[in-house]
Amino acid sequence: MRKPQLSFSQIINMNVGFFGIQYSFGLQQSAVNPIYDMLGAAPDEIPILNLAGPMTGLLIQPIIGALSDSTWSPRFGRRKPFFFIGALMCSICLFFYPFSSSLWMAAGLLWVLDAANNTAMEPYRALIADVLPDEQYSKGFLTQSFFTGLGITLANVSLFVFQKYIPGIAGSLPIWVYASFFLGTICSIGSVMWSISKTPEYPPSEEELAVLKERNKGMPHPAIQFFLSILTTLFAYLVLFILMIPALFDRKIIRRTIHWAENHPTLKVIFAQNLEIIEALTQMPSVMWKLALVYLFQWYALFCYWQNAAKSIAQSVWDTSPLENKSLYEEAVGWTGLVNGWYNIVTFLSAFFLAKMATKFGPKKVHFICLIMAGVGLLIFPHIENKYLLFAPMTGFGIAWASMMGVPYLLVVNEIPKERYGVYMGIINMMIVIPMILQTLSFGFISKTFLNNDPGTAITFAGALLLIGALAVLRIKENKNITESPTAGPIGH
Repeated sequence: MRKPQLSFSQIINMNVGFFGIQYSFGLQQSAVNPIYDMLGAAPDEIPILNLAGPMTGLLIQPIIGALSDSTWSPRFGRRKPFFFIGALMCSICLFFYPFSSSLWMAAGLLWVLDAANNTAMEPYRALIADVLPDEQYSKGFLTQSFFTGLGITLANVSLFVFQKYIPGIAGSLPIWVYASFFLGTICSIGSVMWSISKTPEYPPSEEELAVLKERNKGMPHPAIQFFLSILTTLFAYLVLFILMIPALFDRKIIRRTIHWAENHPTLKVIFAQNLEIIEALTQMPSVMWKLALVYLFQWYALFCYWQNAAKSIAQSVWDTSPLENKSLYEEAVGWTGLVNGWYNIVTFLSAFFLAKMATKFGPKKVHFICLIMAGVGLLIFPHIENKYLLFAPMTGFGIAWASMMGVPYLLVVNEIPKERYGVYMGIINMMIVIPMILQTLSFGFISKTFLNNDPGTAITFAGALLLIGALAVLRIKENKNITESPTAGPIGH
């Protein structure tokens, strides 16, 4: 079926829900680590406390993607039920997070919050590929970059404004933390409900419905499949890892094992969506493997920045640390929110410009240049002593952040089959979170042993990694089919 073009307003309405999801991620980037600091976390404990985000992304997004690929409800659609469930849980967690009275409580709630965010976000990537024709992919994915910038901007600006104008402490945390998280509670569910109400999904054809029916034959309810998939994920990946050795001599052994499990009724139910995920991994296009190398450096670097930005600014501008002067450190945290808010303003201002540039010059060149700008910006960042000059390197970082959230998908979307949009978008997220997991497990040691637990040096380290990531982009051969061309007119709601 030839998908008709959507109008600009329809693309905006479809992606409004991304705004609320990204507000929550913005709070995680700028508020959660300072909250850990306020609750007494040591610097080398911060990476492991951030394990929730990458682990939930690794476990949940591919499963949700595979489940949504196999789902169709005439009333609720394919992707929208997952938006709603994720956003509802996210709002509940955001409401309760400021009441954390201890480090373990804050870390535990972060696990649930990240699981909810990943449940809501993963189908959004697949929705672009489901609903938009090829020539509108760049506009669709970069619209998500726009709302990423807008959502994270509001999160960071709210931290700055509330910290300035809402003094006092309630429980273990300042009152301004409560205000920011309560605003996120409203944004998360409200924006997703707007998109759900404004965006129809195309029903599958009779042939596609027959395939879905056959795929789901003998399978339990999707909720049961989800929990079974979670329980068996690590074992399934362990089996895959073990089979990789004999696969060097017999390339078909993994496929035969998957086929055997799919034809065993009990194993098919127990492993649920993990069989689909592993099969998709074994058939992954080569461009995705090359993108994985880029992501290794890119996302390791970003996690280093987010964990150390507030402490680096406190050190270079205020000449303090969380333990030396809590009052000055709170001021540094507020300014970090403003700096991060600025780069996200740049993100949503530059998103549609990048869509045009990707169409004109290709996503490969655009992403290469953007990573260079971000890397140079982070090399400069820790040496700036004037708080107002921090906005200069963050301008380039903001343009790069817009690219990171949209352009790489243009490199792969035309290389994957449409019946696997969900699972492959989940696998792309695995490429994001695996570097984050490596960072949380390794960077505490690196920081303590080689960087002297110095936040400024950690930011410099992140800048160098981004420059290496830019070089890795040059290995990718892009699919040219992303041009905008006039076709069928927009459909109405």
